[in-house]
Amino acid sequence: MSNETKAREIFAQFASEDRLLLPQFTAILSPFKSDVSKESYALLYLAADSDQKGYVTESDWVQFIRTLTSPDGEFKLLFRLLGHGKSSVSYDECLSQLNALNKAIDPSYQQKKAKLNWTYFNMFFEPMGSLQYSDFITLINYLPISKLIGNFEIVANKSGLISKQELYELITRNLNHKLSSKLKHNLETLPGFFQKDQFTLANVLFIYNALNKIDLINEVIANAPPTSKDKQDILINKSDLYDHLNDHLLKSSNFRPVSMLELDLLFYLINKDEETIPRRDLIGVFNPNYENNSVQLYSMFDHPAAQPIQDDNFSLWPIFDSLYSFFLGSIAGCIGATVVYPIDLVKTRMQAQRHKAVYKNSFDCFKKIIANEGLKGLYSGLGAQLVGVAPEKAIKLTVNDLVRKIGTDENGHISMNWEILAGMCAGACQVIFTNPLEIVKIRLQMQGNNTKVVNAGGPSNEIPLKRLTAGKIVKQLGIKGLYKGASACLLRDVPFSAIYFPTYANLKKYLFNFDPQSPTAKHKLDSWQLLVAGALAGAPSAFFTTPADVIKTRLQIESKSTETKYHGIRHAASTILKEEGFGAFFKGSIARVFRSSPQFGFTLASYELLQNLFPLHPPMTKESSFKTISGYPGVYNLTNDQVYSSNERLMYLNPSDFGITPNPTPSSSANSAKLNDALVKLPAEYVYKSQDAIKLLLDIDYKFGNFNYDSYLSYIKK
Repeated sequence: MSNETKAREIFAQFASEDRLLLPQFTAILSPFKSDVSKESYALLYLAADSDQKGYVTESDWVQFIRTLTSPDGEFKLLFRLLGHGKSSVSYDECLSQLNALNKAIDPSYQQKKAKLNWTYFNMFFEPMGSLQYSDFITLINYLPISKLIGNFEIVANKSGLISKQELYELITRNLNHKLSSKLKHNLETLPGFFQKDQFTLANVLFIYNALNKIDLINEVIANAPPTSKDKQDILINKSDLYDHLNDHLLKSSNFRPVSMLELDLLFYLINKDEETIPRRDLIGVFNPNYENNSVQLYSMFDHPAAQPIQDDNFSLWPIFDSLYSFFLGSIAGCIGATVVYPIDLVKTRMQAQRHKAVYKNSFDCFKKIIANEGLKGLYSGLGAQLVGVAPEKAIKLTVNDLVRKIGTDENGHISMNWEILAGMCAGACQVIFTNPLEIVKIRLQMQGNNTKVVNAGGPSNEIPLKRLTAGKIVKQLGIKGLYKGASACLLRDVPFSAIYFPTYANLKKYLFNFDPQSPTAKHKLDSWQLLVAGALAGAPSAFFTTPADVIKTRLQIESKSTETKYHGIRHAASTILKEEGFGAFFKGSIARVFRSSPQFGFTLASYELLQNLFPLHPPMTKESSFKTISGYPGVYNLTNDQVYSSNERLMYLNPSDFGITPNPTPSSSANSAKLNDALVKLPAEYVYKSQDAIKLLLDIDYKFGNFNYDSYLSYIKK
């Protein structure tokens, strides 16, 4: 798509009645928080409004973007603004324009005889009294240092000295827009470095020279080679940096040599006491664009729309990849189930017994199983459980993800109602597999050994003594019998998943700030954070569904001739309540919580361990990873392909997320409404180069940062 076509598309997406108003103009060029004031974009709006109508038309916008995105476009915009579009600009015309802009900001403005903001400004126009475009670039590049010297002369007067407060104001007034917020804040500590309270012109120029080396140092430390392929960041030592900058084989600058004293000052401004500082911390203080860029990275590289499109050619790779994940997930699920299986056995025995006939509590149950059945008895029925882990986890996770995708809007947001519905659907579908396997497992769990357990003062052992294999139990029950208690299983699994999945998702979001759709939140969590979220979500899910689990267990075990036989969920619930009281519904609840909560953690940990031990993709080598941990890819945690790609760099934005709300038109059709709601594909250079243009204007006069919409209206006499 051509640059002009893209500009027209953006205009159509946000224009109201064929006009682009200032709020939409600013939102397009500054969709993120940055160190450049959003109000000051009114200056660029003035530059775009070619004949000062009070609004920007499509042709104005296209011409503005064409100029902005051309080589040195930011300089061209300024030259056109100050020279009214002519091929040269005279000193009087330029000064008149600058005064008019200041007058628009402050109606009471009067140019002082000592031009504090434009000292030596006239010298750039001599001897012809006017500037061509090439000379104008020279003016902009050297204006900061000439202003700094001229301002010092005015403030110091004949004494040749300025105070520490005057020093701070002088530096920040002239270089404010070139420094990061952290560095500006730390400039107040300058007197501590010099150990004095009054400063000469030499001191001021030394500070400027040191700050002027920041871009060179940024470039060098960004591309510093890592000392180890395992290091996430690089430590920059001041002495090592000095050696590198002045090594004749590696030297990057001959016109601007860096002295140790200048490095002393820069390191002092970052941290008074440290000689070694991590690279990202150093760049975070030195480079004002670092924080600007960090909030933009998601929209360019991690947004779902930014992911590269795969080839349409048929490939077995997705099937193989899915089978790999399913296989590892099955093994991990088996490990998790095996670890907590003894707790599940205790839970089943506790829920099955009536009136505490055999076991007083869970701990007593555990001891008696060990004593009478041995360690092997703790794993009765484990085989049936393991057979069911793979299909159960697969269908539960698949259905949950599927319904969540259906309920997720185009901005990546999902309501709580959809989260609950997704969990309920997942719980309902898993019953197809879990009920037959659970009834077999429970029957196996209830088989004691051949030694009869007698409860003193009570009825004899409730555990059936006849031992059956899983195959015999399946044959005995038949197809219909395998789904005995399925209604109760639904009553347990549907609310369990309805509680578990939304709780798990929201714990990750609010406890650990996880949100793949947000540019400021985490997009990946550590294993321990997933483990904690899973365990915490499992606790309430398991506890509150215990009554349904008790009823299911009672329906699925074999009843003795001496016991009441249950005839469905309602009959079982009323009988248990009548014969054993309300507390019976929470038998084994603690064991159930201690089984469900850690099971997810063990499963997840096993899954990640297996992925590391048996990777599907080749492991990263020192050679292949070197380029991703050095240079700007390493600084921003990106790959070389992302940073150095020849493709146009786009920002994918959702209008509602970033305040880019298109103005509705009275006669908006369905198509135009759909266009207004569509994903915005914004060329990143619109944002970058407009910021640079404003910073160049601030080089001329720092007060231009106060130019807002009212100033714009005042300037065009509207």
